[in-house]
Amino acid sequence: MTAATISLLSFQQQARAADEKEGVSIAEEYTVEEEEEDEPAIVMRDIRTVLITGCNHGIGLDAATKMFAKNDLKVILACRTLAKAKEAKSEILEAIAQEGGRVNDPSLLVPAECDLADLESIKTFTTTLKDEPIDILCLNAGVQYSGSKEVNRTRDGFEISMGTDHLGHFYLTNLLLKNVENAAITSTLKPRIVVTASEVHDPESPGGKIGRGAGLGNFEGIQENGAEFELMDGSEFDADKAYKDSKLANILFANELNRRLRLADSQINVVSFGPGLITRSNFFQHQNPVFTKVFDFAANDLFHVAETVSGGGDCLIKMALDPELENKTGIYYNNDLGGDTGHIFHEAKTSKESMDMNEAKELWTWSEALIGEEFEVYI
Repeated sequence: MTAATISLLSFQQQARAADEKEGVSIAEEYTVEEEEEDEPAIVMRDIRTVLITGCNHGIGLDAATKMFAKNDLKVILACRTLAKAKEAKSEILEAIAQEGGRVNDPSLLVPAECDLADLESIKTFTTTLKDEPIDILCLNAGVQYSGSKEVNRTRDGFEISMGTDHLGHFYLTNLLLKNVENAAITSTLKPRIVVTASEVHDPESPGGKIGRGAGLGNFEGIQENGAEFELMDGSEFDADKAYKDSKLANILFANELNRRLRLADSQINVVSFGPGLITRSNFFQHQNPVFTKVFDFAANDLFHVAETVSGGGDCLIKMALDPELENKTGIYYNNDLGGDTGHIFHEAKTSKESMDMNEAKELWTWSEALIGEEFEVYI
């Protein structure tokens, strides 16, 4: 063995010893490189998923029908009961067929039970979704008992309008935030959360100034009575005001959610809107039937201030799918009177109280307390 050979072997031994001392062998280096090369590439989804609450009637059903007819979306129909969701699916498929449309894959229209007046039902529903990406979460369901003298309550004891329209959606959203956020990984479009509110949240609006106006005060109702509050501001119960308050809470929630998501550098956009006065759906089913008939005639045939169900559905679709809103968040659109069609759907300002960020933070904290869970992922 020559001196040169001995020198080369000595160098290789020293190099190997140095590598082993650092905890990385030559073989391990090749293994790491091979593992890195074997990592699967992210596959972008061709079909995005939309989840809509309150979609077995009214603008929710109309929007779900039009969305699914595009054949490029999976639509989850989240209704109070599975029977209502299945009925909605049948109506949607029939409506598309009657229009001469063709559904490529009916299994992408998914009926599901999610009772927003029952926290346990909400939790069970979200558990079934597991890690499924939700590209667009439409918080559309709403109930109101205007004219009722008694306080109707959810299964968990909350006043029903605030308990369903706000607290139910608050809980659902927080349980699904990871599903919505994860949708951005396999899509070129940003995920979106759409909140169906109403102009009646604003005491200065045409609808909001009729009767007592919306206002949450300093949450005296919760401070004094906890979950058994009648109105959040502690004032004398008024079912019409309870509904208006729930719509104010919707916008305060949307604003606070948007603030938290921006701090977390989230990809999720949050938008809200008012679809206008829509009388020809079952939204007024709990009203006195005589009053409802007279009101419907006046709004539609006499003063022509009402919007159609189809027009309201189009508003929801715009907020959910319009590419022009891809890079917009924290905005509100309202369906006002005017224009060639009788209505103008445009970006608008919300009420002074709805823009109170301190009140929005307080509502979030009180909502967590009422539900009995804290959501600290986004701060």
